[in-house]
Amino acid sequence: MAERVCIVSGGNSGIGFELCRGMAAAGFHVVMVSRGVERGKPALDKLQAEFGDSVEMMLCDMSDLSNIAKLHAEFTTKFDRLDILLNNAGAMWGKRENTTQGHEMTFGVNHVGYFVMAQTFLPLLKATEGSRIINTASEAHKMANLKLDDLNHEKSRYSQWGTYGNSKLCNILFTRELARKLDGTGIITHCFHPGVVKTRFGSGSSGPMRLFWPLFRPFMINSKKGANTGLHLALSDDAATTTGEYWARSKRNRGNRHARNDDNATRLWEITEGMLDE
Repeated sequence: MAERVCIVSGGNSGIGFELCRGMAAAGFHVVMVSRGVERGKPALDKLQAEFGDSVEMMLCDMSDLSNIAKLHAEFTTKFDRLDILLNNAGAMWGKRENTTQGHEMTFGVNHVGYFVMAQTFLPLLKATEGSRIINTASEAHKMANLKLDDLNHEKSRYSQWGTYGNSKLCNILFTRELARKLDGTGIITHCFHPGVVKTRFGSGSSGPMRLFWPLFRPFMINSKKGANTGLHLALSDDAATTTGEYWARSKRNRGNRHARNDDNATRLWEITEGMLDE
């Protein structure tokens, strides 16, 4: 039987690093995707010290969507299957920036990056029996004030937490619509809240949050605990009984009413496709 293979984006630190560890411990060949070598290589060294060559690194900076095609090309020269895609790369920016394609950075990396990763690797996932797509979302979706006619925040004042919350709501809506579109393929997809995790996240904040964020750290959980729900979704029989759901603490969670709006999930998909066709 061919070795099971997974991709973990944003795998070089925090939750992503622990997702890599957990998947390698479960017997998968893990492709840890990192934005760059500087932060990726030390993480790879740690993982290979524990799991040997069953973990490798590939590079992809999601702020330029053309890099995803390059990642796919590199991956498919080595592998003809993909069992688990863990979309985990993401961040929050303290001031407004744009991706190479002109999308607002938080929306572009946290949502459009997931969207394009799933679309790009979908043929391999369809060709692999029992495959899954797992997306890191957040309870921060409850802070969202999502305007589908202003996804790039061109008409509204930039708020780092509001923009991040919007992107996390997009992750949940994307997962719901993806599940609908994958009906009949056998591919399972879910998203999850990892908890408030003690990672580098928030280090890019600005204003008062930059000052107060360190004060919250003693009350946060560690990255290993933060990865638990993602690993449950990637590995458990329980997660394979349904699809398209939002989870927290390894249990199904309804999220708020905006996270269950299937009309908006469909509209978000269509708008995202339109942006990518421009």
